[in-house]
Amino acid sequence: MNNKLKLYIVRHGQTEWNVLEKFQGQLNSPLTLEGIKKIKETSAELEDIKFEAVYTSELGRTISTADIILQHNNFEKGKNNSEKLRLQKLSELNEIHFGEWQGMDFKEIFLKYPKEAHSYFYDVKNYTAKNIKGEELKDGLERFLKGIEKIRTKYKSGNILIITHGTVLELFLKHIQNKKFYDLDERKLIGNGQYKIFTFESGKYVIL
Repeated sequence: MNNKLKLYIVRHGQTEWNVLEKFQGQLNSPLTLEGIKKIKETSAELEDIKFEAVYTSELGRTISTADIILQHNNFEKGKNNSEKLRLQKLSELNEIHFGEWQGMDFKEIFLKYPKEAHSYFYDVKNYTAKNIKGEELKDGLERFLKGIEKIRTKYKSGNILIITHGTVLELFLKHIQNKKFYDLDERKLIGNGQYKIFTFESGKYVIL
């Protein structure tokens, strides 16, 4: 019935470090009550979608988000095949590794790394991740694309739920819009618990 592949890519729910404006990167912090509430609202929006598979990053905040969506929708009680809805974790879907910034709040990084912080937030073309022992944005994007390709080559049709992170998702959006990775604006990421829907047509990803 559904002969097109659709990727429902969700940013994880709000975490404690999101509220404190700390860089999480590949560290983790728990979801907040507000984050859980928003994920339940997103889950309600998706309740009529039959998902063939669910993918998350390896980080706890995406796994917790996926668990809430599945539990809230009772997918495992017969709406779908629970065998297919076992969470599958892909390291390629992890957030950008922000090196020495991980665990620091925004004010700290501007104090300790003023040049790199200014570049990252206001002039990404001149941002150099190796200066903070982090992962370059273009490398993170390439990693994320490999993860999405793994999923696309495994599933030719149907709906796939993917829970990932704000920065890598924004880089993916820029990529499919034929923009450069340095067009990223960290201040304008998709909101926690929000999602975008993508399909694959004529050899490229398209946002629906």
